[in-house]
Amino acid sequence: MKKTARLILTLLLCASARQGYCANTAGSSAVPFLSLPVDARSAGMGEAVAGAVSGPMALFQNPAGLSSNKKTAISFSHALLVEDVSYDVLGVAVPLKSGAVLGAGAQYLQYGSFGSLDNTGAAAGSLSPKDGAFTLGYGVALDEDFFAGAAAKYISSKISGSAATAAMDVGLFLNDESFSMGFTAQNLGKGLKFHKEESPLPTNLKFGLKVHYIKDWQLAMDFNFPKDGSAWVAAGAEYVIKRNDNWALLGRAGYNTAASDTKGINGVSAGFGLVRNNLSFDYAFKTMGLLGSTHHLGLTYSLGK
Repeated sequence: MKKTARLILTLLLCASARQGYCANTAGSSAVPFLSLPVDARSAGMGEAVAGAVSGPMALFQNPAGLSSNKKTAISFSHALLVEDVSYDVLGVAVPLKSGAVLGAGAQYLQYGSFGSLDNTGAAAGSLSPKDGAFTLGYGVALDEDFFAGAAAKYISSKISGSAATAAMDVGLFLNDESFSMGFTAQNLGKGLKFHKEESPLPTNLKFGLKVHYIKDWQLAMDFNFPKDGSAWVAAGAEYVIKRNDNWALLGRAGYNTAASDTKGINGVSAGFGLVRNNLSFDYAFKTMGLLGSTHHLGLTYSLGK
């Protein structure tokens, strides 16, 4: 079964490259918030998490990774982006008696308020754009270490008008003792239609690999093939410092080439995690060139022993 799983993942990766998802049409997609890191862990690791998914946030990163949740858990993330822009994400994972895992979550991006003008240049009140998505996902084991998952999402966007659509994510995840691999197709569906113009969703095909380099070290790498831009690579590392049975400290660092053509230091990230029994706190910062840095905060709580 392992050989079959690896073959499937390889074929899917090759197929994605042939289907034209690397076409350079950057900037043409709606709701770009769906491409932002959903938690501090992924932000700190350069967004290299398709093969290194963990916790309820797997719902948004690779729904097949939901199966890594052995007990009910809830995660919340808050990101401070540029100016008044903030991004909040909530994810919940609930293991079922059948062995599958059910996931639910919400994403909310708020741009703040700013003045608007009419076609004559006169003041016409203010705008408060908002983007949001609600997601339901399901992860199931196909074999002892091979998993599949899918997530359906409802997406809405409000500028001066509003629009909504539905989309889907699908994924595969292979979890071996010394490494793990993941493949996911994100944001599959029709675009958002404002008035008479339709903007496509930020569809992305992602392949990821994680290896245990040495004890307490994990190295991860993702290859991304977005429909609206050039292919890009993400790499990250996570180091675990276990203090005792109750406390643990994790250090993270990463880099990606998603915006390597912009000025300034871009794509560099770092962060840490602090774990106390069933509760964990995460922080990360990520450089965005001339726009400065983003800051990501997160809390995860697991129920039960």
